[in-house]
Amino acid sequence: MTSNAESIDEYDMTEKAPAPQWLTDYVGTYNILNAGNLHLLRNIYSDNAVFIDPLSRVEGLKALTEYFEHLYVNLTSCHFELTDYICDGNDAAIYWTMTVNHKKLKSGKSITLEGHSKLIQIDGKVTFQRDYFDAGAMIYENIPVVGGLVRFVKSKAGA
Repeated sequence: MTSNAESIDEYDMTEKAPAPQWLTDYVGTYNILNAGNLHLLRNIYSDNAVFIDPLSRVEGLKALTEYFEHLYVNLTSCHFELTDYICDGNDAAIYWTMTVNHKKLKSGKSITLEGHSKLIQIDGKVTFQRDYFDAGAMIYENIPVVGGLVRFVKSKAGA
């Protein structure tokens, strides 16, 4: 099948309309978060925010902050690159590449992972977030012994 459309690798985000301010603030906050400044979450999430990812579901800003406290215990760095986004009113879908360094995964070396998030915001604060990413690629594949087994199973499943 032949197409005149650009390949996704050639897609130029500079042709998109600028992201709304709430989304710019959201991504910017994530890129400066660390264990010592999780109070910044209140700048981007509502008090009753619902957050769902492949590992957990939390409701409320207090529970979300506690969840992040647990996540950031072993993180030495975490950076998000926004690769694409679609915004429609209060809804957004964002596509990202995350690079993390975790003390207990891959001997502390960088792990890069692609994912996307469904966001709903009201008055500039996220009220709902659902993250989609391959938890196996992030965690299980980077644990000694277990990682080799997961990669082996994936290779057989794709064969």
